[in-house]
Amino acid sequence: MARKGVLLFMLAAAVLGLCGIANAQKTITLGVYQEPENLNTYIGVQTVITYVHKPFAEYLIDVNEKGEYFPVLAAEVPTLENGGVSKDGLTITYKLRKGVKWSDGAPFTSADVKFTWEAVVNPKNLVKSKSGYDLIQSVETPDEHTAVVKYKEFYAPFLTRFAPVLPKHVLGKFENINDAPYNRMPVGTGPFMVTEWASGNYIAMAKNPHYRDADKVKVDKLFFKIIPSREVGIAQLQAGDIDGVWDLIETQIPMMENNPALALCFSNSLTSERLILNHSTPMAPNNGNPDFPHPILGDLKVRQAIDCAIDRKAIVDKLLFGKAQAGASEIAHGWAANRDLKPVAYDPEKAKKLLDEAGWKAGPDGIRQKDGKKLRLKITTTTGNKLREMVQQVLVDQMKKVGIEFYIENVPSSVLFGSWANDADRKKGRYDIMMYTTGPGIDPHQQFEGYFHSKNIPTEANGGSGYNYTRHRDAELDKWIDAGGKSISMADRANAYRMAQKRTYEIVPHIYLYQRLTIHGFRSHVKGWIPNGNGIIDAVETWNVADWDVQK
Repeated sequence: MARKGVLLFMLAAAVLGLCGIANAQKTITLGVYQEPENLNTYIGVQTVITYVHKPFAEYLIDVNEKGEYFPVLAAEVPTLENGGVSKDGLTITYKLRKGVKWSDGAPFTSADVKFTWEAVVNPKNLVKSKSGYDLIQSVETPDEHTAVVKYKEFYAPFLTRFAPVLPKHVLGKFENINDAPYNRMPVGTGPFMVTEWASGNYIAMAKNPHYRDADKVKVDKLFFKIIPSREVGIAQLQAGDIDGVWDLIETQIPMMENNPALALCFSNSLTSERLILNHSTPMAPNNGNPDFPHPILGDLKVRQAIDCAIDRKAIVDKLLFGKAQAGASEIAHGWAANRDLKPVAYDPEKAKKLLDEAGWKAGPDGIRQKDGKKLRLKITTTTGNKLREMVQQVLVDQMKKVGIEFYIENVPSSVLFGSWANDADRKKGRYDIMMYTTGPGIDPHQQFEGYFHSKNIPTEANGGSGYNYTRHRDAELDKWIDAGGKSISMADRANAYRMAQKRTYEIVPHIYLYQRLTIHGFRSHVKGWIPNGNGIIDAVETWNVADWDVQK
C-alpha cells in the first residue's frame, strides 16, 4: 500500500507539473523610476502616469509608429471625406466602436465621451489643461454609438482630444474627480486592468477579460515595479529581476549592447534639445520688452554665426554615442515635418564672415569686440543636468574658435522656469541664451502658436501667460502659424507648418542642437514591442502592449 501510494503521488505530481507548464502564465515586469501620484492623466502631471495608463486607458483616436492617426474607441478617423468633419470644421462626428466594454463589464457608450468633456471643463475638477475642451460648445449623443462634438470655433488639433475617455458610470457619481477611487484603481477599456497597487512597491495589472480582442492578448500579467533610479533599473534588468526599463541615457548603452540577454530599443522623439536666443534686452528696466532689442542677439547675423559655429555631429558622436539626430527644425518627423530643411552645416569660416559683417572684430585675446564691448554671452540651463553641462562646455569651446565668448551660469529650475509671479528669468526675459528641451506633439499647432507667435510674448499685461520667450516678432511667421490653426484641410495645414519651419530656419529664434533617441532596454524574451516616437500623450512606450509576448 505504501509503494502504491508513492506511485500514485508521483503520478499525480507529474500530471500537476504538466498542467502547471501548460497553464504557465506569461508575466512582464517593467521598471519605473517614480511612483505615480495617481493614474488619471487629466489631473496627474507626472510623465510616469502616461507609461502606466496606456495598458488600461484608451483614446478615441491614437497615433501609430508612422505618425498616422488610427481609430481606437472610434470606429473610424473622422474626416471631411467620410462626413465626420463638417465643411466649416465646427462639428466632429465620432462613430464609436460597437461591443466595447469597460473592465467591470459595463458597456462603453457615447455618454462616456460626453462625460469626459464635462469632467474636463468642470471647474470643480483640478485638471492640468482644458485646452481644446474649453472650445467645445456641446457634445450630443443621438445614439449609444455616435458622439457629435460641436466647437465654438475651429480647433485644428481636434483629433488629439478625448485621450483617454473616462467612464461615466464610475466617475459620474462623484461631485468631483480629484480624489475619486478611480484615480488609484481605474476602470478602462484596454487590454489590461489594474488589480493591485502596493504603494512604494508595484502596480499590478491582469489581462482584461472584457477586452474586445482578449483572445489575441498573449501576456497574462503586467507589473510596474517602482525603482529608485536608472542605475538600479539597469542592474535589475541585467540580473533578470525586471523585464524592461525606459528612458535610458546614452552613457548606459555600452554596458547593455553586448549582452545577448538584453535588447536595446530606440525610438525617435518629437522634442529637440535647443538654444533659446533672447531677442530683447535682458537688462532692467526694459528686460523682456521686444521694443528694446538685445544688444548682441538682436542682430540676425550674430544668431546665424552662432548657428554656423556649432559642430552638431561632434556633440552627437562625443556625448551621445551617435544615438541622436542633429537638429534642423521644430518638427523632427511626422506629417508636418519640412524634410527640405537640413541641420545647419558646421562652417566656422562662414561664422567668422558673418561676425565681420555685423561689425564684431577680433580683439587681442581672440574674443571679438564692437564699440569697446566684448562679444560675451551667458548660456544657462537648470542645475544638475550632467548631459547639458557637458554640451555647454563643448559649445564654449566651439564658440571660442570663432571669437565668441560663452560663459556658463546655471540656476535652479524654479529660478529659470518658474512663473511670472515668482519673477522667473525665462518669463521676465533676463537671460541671453537658454538651453532646454521642448517640442510639439503629433499636432504642432499649440507648440507653434505658444512659442513662436508674436501675440504670445510674456508681458505684464497678459500676466506672463505667453511662451514666446525669445520675444521675436515676425509677421510672416505669424501668418503661417495662423494658417495652420485655421485650415480644415490636413494638406493645407501641413504646408503651413512647413512654411513656418522654413521661416524659423531663416530668422533663428531657436537653434536646434539634436533630437535624442528615446532608449529602452528589455530582456531578449520580450517580443512584439514596436518603437513609437509619436503620440497624443508624450510617453507611448506601452502603446501596443496588446501585441507583446514572452518567448523564453
